[in-house]
Amino acid sequence: MKIFHKCYIGLVSAWKILCVKICTRGKARATWINSIRGALKIEIIGAGSITIGHRLMSRGSLYLKSVDGGKLHIGESVFFNHNCSLTCAESIVIGNHCMFANNLVIIDHDHEMGKDGVTGALVSKPIVIEDRVWCGANVAITKGVHIGTGAVIAAGAVVTCDVQEKTVVAGVPARKIH
Repeated sequence: MKIFHKCYIGLVSAWKILCVKICTRGKARATWINSIRGALKIEIIGAGSITIGHRLMSRGSLYLKSVDGGKLHIGESVFFNHNCSLTCAESIVIGNHCMFANNLVIIDHDHEMGKDGVTGALVSKPIVIEDRVWCGANVAITKGVHIGTGAVIAAGAVVTCDVQEKTVVAGVPARKIH
């Protein structure tokens, strides 16, 4: 019975990847060897691109968006739990073997502030998340952040500055705790 379930998940994942490739007219690239459960929404506005490596695993809704020529790259063997959202206006690079818990938000830009308030212009800086990073539930990663290999981001953290490799950070804003 378990083998049939795995085959079913494989077929559904392949169908979702095919739909993504057709709907984005080739701007999204993904391999067929992925396990995508729940909703997958990929949106590319303008000349951006989204690349997904081998063995992506998604347990729930996953939203990937590229605007204004942004380039989103997800490495191999990456896991996203329920309700994860990545929005890219410049560059988001995620390494291999990373794990992201529920309600993750990664966004490489802010809206510009003018004299009359928020404008439609975006201010962006690239985000790099190296290999084997683990992020707990309800984490937000903001523009310009570089997270080193093996780092751990505790649940509820808001990452606003770089995190060194093999470091544990927590809090709002996130600070080194180990």
